[in-house]
Amino acid sequence: MKAHKAVNLLFLGISLILIGCATVPKFYVPRPWTRTLASPEKPQIGAKLKVEVTGTTLPLLGNEQLTAENIREKLSYLLRRRGFTVQDDSPDYIVQLYYKTDRNDKLQFSSTIASYNMAAFAIATGSGAGATSGLGVSIARAVGALATRSSTIGQQSVEQLLSYTHTIAVEIHNQNDNIFWKGEAAWDSYELNIINRILTAIQLILSDLPSDPTYRPEIAEVKRSHAENYFDLYCRGKWFTCPALPYRIAFAQSAIRNTTAFAAYIDLIQTAEFALPSGDNNDWKNPIQTSLWEKVTLGGQYLIGADQKPTNVLIKLTGQEEGYDIEKCWVANDEEYAKFEQRMQEWRQALADYYDVFVH
Repeated sequence: MKAHKAVNLLFLGISLILIGCATVPKFYVPRPWTRTLASPEKPQIGAKLKVEVTGTTLPLLGNEQLTAENIREKLSYLLRRRGFTVQDDSPDYIVQLYYKTDRNDKLQFSSTIASYNMAAFAIATGSGAGATSGLGVSIARAVGALATRSSTIGQQSVEQLLSYTHTIAVEIHNQNDNIFWKGEAAWDSYELNIINRILTAIQLILSDLPSDPTYRPEIAEVKRSHAENYFDLYCRGKWFTCPALPYRIAFAQSAIRNTTAFAAYIDLIQTAEFALPSGDNNDWKNPIQTSLWEKVTLGGQYLIGADQKPTNVLIKLTGQEEGYDIEKCWVANDEEYAKFEQRMQEWRQALADYYDVFVH
């Protein structure tokens, strides 16, 4: 009997150790190719922007007005989240988005180790010395690029697949109709519908623009009685991506605290442009070392529900081989959130120092 109990305790101890272990995930999330080009002029927070969208989907026929309006709503939403005002009357600037979808069938090479052999890509970013916007997204791209190592392929097959290339460009013009900022993105997809991934592409582009840190998004409150329904509808069996992280994310129902803020957790994961990695200030001198990204924390403030009460949201993620598992997501008290904000400020300064490579 004692031996049996000893075996059980040993097994429990090993299980807890394995559960607690974190590792850098192996499945890098492919991102659209992006770049931004800018003059010294940038729109100030609170500026009034008029948004226009035009484009073509060459494999399809007919009027693009409804597609363009759908994209316009997404672009306007992301601009408002950065602290800008979107209106048609007396704008300070004109924001124009152009989109195009082409059919581009591809030969796909597959192998037994394809998941671990994703091709590296060039890092293109408008952020550089002295910049603060976009560095959280840039460092995620840099870490992901370093994680894509080539390997010897044992068995390989080739097949032709239907594919599409989606391309967008966002331009900002001043009142004299002079363009002073442009962001571009392109990605290949087996989906003809450009709308399915355009939100991510637009946000990666806009991360180079200024953002109001005091802005709090308004998010609906989830009924306590329907939290499990919400999980089944939006989370179960799904992987999420975050602009500030190079790896995919999965929800665990047991990790969710304060279920009324459930919608805020999902929004934070899908929109955060900075993630706080593990380590201390000395480790952060080299922010692209992959070991930093075994554990990360996301944080944001929201106005949840009808009472619009400011709510502190924190999410802890732990790396596993297939991606990040959410260890805990909860509504933090003011003291917890203040500590997170202080560490995040130190991390952002570490990123600014890392990218500041030129002599002033």
